[in-house]
Amino acid sequence: MAESSESANVDINPSFGMKITLKGISAKFNDVQHISTTTLATWLNTPDQNIILLDSRPEEEFIISHLPKAVRVDPDTNNIDDIIKSLPRLIKTEEKARIVCYCSIGYRSSLLAQKLQQYYKNTQTETKPEIYNLEGSLFKWANEKRAMVDSVDQPTIYAHPYNGLWGKLLNKELRKLN
Repeated sequence: MAESSESANVDINPSFGMKITLKGISAKFNDVQHISTTTLATWLNTPDQNIILLDSRPEEEFIISHLPKAVRVDPDTNNIDDIIKSLPRLIKTEEKARIVCYCSIGYRSSLLAQKLQQYYKNTQTETKPEIYNLEGSLFKWANEKRAMVDSVDQPTIYAHPYNGLWGKLLNKELRKLN
């Protein structure tokens, strides 16, 4: 029996697709610590936390939305020194920091977390940060209706869908390209 042309256009259930995707990312990056959106939200709401949020998405995705106070880093960079130098709170503090990396779904941010872990493994600094990937990243955060801001730090509900395939993991009403 011929496949219906409608089946190619059917949206997947974001929560089902999300679960499968997160399991795959966790398996591929099993050397990276993954934290839940609930854990990050708790940390962000706890005073005196030294949390550094690294958004590893291109500028066109970042301007649509990002977590408040996040620092965007080039997802294609191989020069971790440049990233470290751009984070003065890491360099100038004796307090242990937590670096939380995120992207759209968690793949690019897991790569960044892996690179940062390797950097600090080979560094002689006394205080090394804890490094995490945000499980489900911005898509899961947005689907849960958590706080995000746009390029002028105004609250927004929208997120860039990355592309047509991965964007299906983001609730339809939250997708915005520009």
